[in-house]
Amino acid sequence: MNLPPMTMRLILPRQGKIGINLWLPLFIIVPIVGIIALALFLILLPLMLIAVVILWRFGWVKLLILSFPAVIGCLSALRGLKVDVNQGRERVLISFS
Repeated sequence: MNLPPMTMRLILPRQGKIGINLWLPLFIIVPIVGIIALALFLILLPLMLIAVVILWRFGWVKLLILSFPAVIGCLSALRGLKVDVNQGRERVLISFS
C-alpha cells in the first residue's frame, strides 16, 4: 500500500538575503482539513442527495463513486515528488516526503 506524504518542505530562496525554509507537517494538517471537510459534508448532505437523485438518471453517479479511489491514489502518489521552479532570479522548491 502506498502511504500519502507526511511532510511538505517549501523553500523560497532570496537573492542576497536569508530565504524561507518551511517544513509543513501534513500528518497534523490533514486531520484538521478532514474534520472541516466532514463538517461541510454533513451540512451539504441534503443537497448532495438531491444531486444524486438527479444524476442517477444520467448515469453520472457511478463515475462519481469510482472517482474517490482515484483521487486517494493520486494523493498517495505525491510521496517523493519534488517540484523545482527556476525563473530568472526567482526559485521555488516544493518537496513531499
